[in-house]
Amino acid sequence: MATDHELTRLTTVSLDMVADFQHANPPTWTDNWADGYVPSHTRSGRRIERGPLVHNTEEALTLASTGDLVSLFPAHMRRYWSRPDIAYLSVTDIAALPYALVWRTETENDPIRAFARVAADIGTLAI
Repeated sequence: MATDHELTRLTTVSLDMVADFQHANPPTWTDNWADGYVPSHTRSGRRIERGPLVHNTEEALTLASTGDLVSLFPAHMRRYWSRPDIAYLSVTDIAALPYALVWRTETENDPIRAFARVAADIGTLAI
């Protein structure tokens, strides 16, 4: 969200708190994918409104920086997409976004298998 957003006076927020604001609406997301990333409802049943269409992360961040929306992102965004006009707050009542390695079977090769073994050996990491 924008650094001057009203929620930035807090250090953490809940889904009910961010449900008061519009969220990005990527046009290519299926409902299942979108709900996994940004739930359609809070645990108390409040609808989380999807607003402006965004086609990429930069568009979402730009709209968030102007206060036109609040966007939920995985925790690593704080580290890799740091911007002076964006504030990142932890959402206390949302599950971590799961990630997994995937590749097309016709492109599998020794380096891909080696990388997959290393990732499996490391296991689940919490950021």
